[in-house]
Amino acid sequence: MKHLSINDLPPANSDIGLPAYKRREVESGIVHFGVGNFHRTHQAVYCDDLLCQGEKQWGITGVSLRSANIRDALAAQDFLYTLVTLGTNTTYRIIGSIKDILVAPENPAAVIDAVASNRTKIITTTITEKGYALDSAKIDANHPGIRHDMASLEKPQTIYGYLAAGIIKRCNNKLSHSGGSPLTIICCDNIQGGGKYLEVGVKLLLEAHCPESRDWTDEYIAFTSSMVDRVSPATDNALKHSVASHLDLIDEWPVAAAPFSQWIIEDNFAGERPPFDKVGALFVDDIAPYEQMKLRFLNAGHSMASALGYLAGDLSIHQALGRSSILDFVTQALVQNALPVTRIPEGYNGMVYIEQVLDRFHNAALPYAVLQVGTDSSQKIQQRWFPTIDDALAQDSDTSYLAFSLAAWTAYIQKALSCDELYDPLRQEFSQLVNDGGSTVTARFLCLAGAEKFQFFTHTAFMAAVDEYYRAIVKLGITPALGDFLASTAYP
Repeated sequence: MKHLSINDLPPANSDIGLPAYKRREVESGIVHFGVGNFHRTHQAVYCDDLLCQGEKQWGITGVSLRSANIRDALAAQDFLYTLVTLGTNTTYRIIGSIKDILVAPENPAAVIDAVASNRTKIITTTITEKGYALDSAKIDANHPGIRHDMASLEKPQTIYGYLAAGIIKRCNNKLSHSGGSPLTIICCDNIQGGGKYLEVGVKLLLEAHCPESRDWTDEYIAFTSSMVDRVSPATDNALKHSVASHLDLIDEWPVAAAPFSQWIIEDNFAGERPPFDKVGALFVDDIAPYEQMKLRFLNAGHSMASALGYLAGDLSIHQALGRSSILDFVTQALVQNALPVTRIPEGYNGMVYIEQVLDRFHNAALPYAVLQVGTDSSQKIQQRWFPTIDDALAQDSDTSYLAFSLAAWTAYIQKALSCDELYDPLRQEFSQLVNDGGSTVTARFLCLAGAEKFQFFTHTAFMAAVDEYYRAIVKLGITPALGDFLASTAYP
């Protein structure tokens, strides 16, 4: 069986969607950091839609900040890949918007040149929460990558380093009259105000390495936030076999996704703005309520279902929510704890949004693994849970479900460690705390995850509730403990 490539495509009269453009005419106006499954089911698809409409300057040069795996898998396929949309009906589509993939550790100069290039109009990022080197919602100046990049930008180790090095070169091109056009950098991760983090991190390094570029950056570079949403599970052999069977071609790294996709972008551009609104995206003046709604409902609910489902022995999110107790818990947590303290964007109904989120989680055609959702949870809950808890306590609103969630998360970390299934940047630190013993495991785990920077950590009654729920989970097991909790907090 042949491999998918530009010369080996499914027939035009098949039910498989094909690029409706000549790839040789496509220019890479976008550099994207983080070419994982999410990007290839989300931003790359919006770009592919634009290319199909004749907007040929919005091809993508991808950048992998770590491994060469995706580059190596897709290079022989001319960077084409299959998008499988899993819903009531399964559809197959070949995506061709990625023109090339650079591997940063192999050739950092090439990545810096791509950022500096006058052809690059937009930079986007999907590098997950841990890629931003945050500590309690602030950039961690003691992070090893930040320290390295403060000393040298020759071979950067962080997103901030690559952006700063490219901007310095872009600025110098402007001063030498050979380029230096405006550039917009868009955060596409689940981080509220992500554009601001990128701006702070980049300017920190500019100040250290090229202070004279600051004024030029203020004038010609825009740091923009966006809210992204599409469920995109990890690729497995079953998906590869399905694609090979349907296409009669081998695709080394296809991707799957739910039908629902959303991209809301802050209307803050330094230069040319891609017409993403022509293909379903939305430009808004104030991105904050959209980010908050998604983080506090979809992302927070996902993390709750992941921790509870893992403790109950479930492998996927839809299996976890098949348990009435977990479904009831996540529903009430979002309705009773998160909704009263969340700013809902105009035109949205919070209750309807929550119902839609839970319906999407139930998609059995898309088996999203609890461990995949639980990856890097110490970083995720800083954005998804902690601010909601502080807001609820400040407004004297109910926090019981959020307290139980923290207790369940602590138990999840312990179980995942004992089963050698914890995928978290703080794995070694958690292991050391477990080995040290002690009775205040909840406080110590939460402190490690950055909770000491939030008000709830010093709220005596709230933290006592977390400890109480944790002890119940350890003593009884998650199912009885969850049942007792639901019985004691039942809403009419």
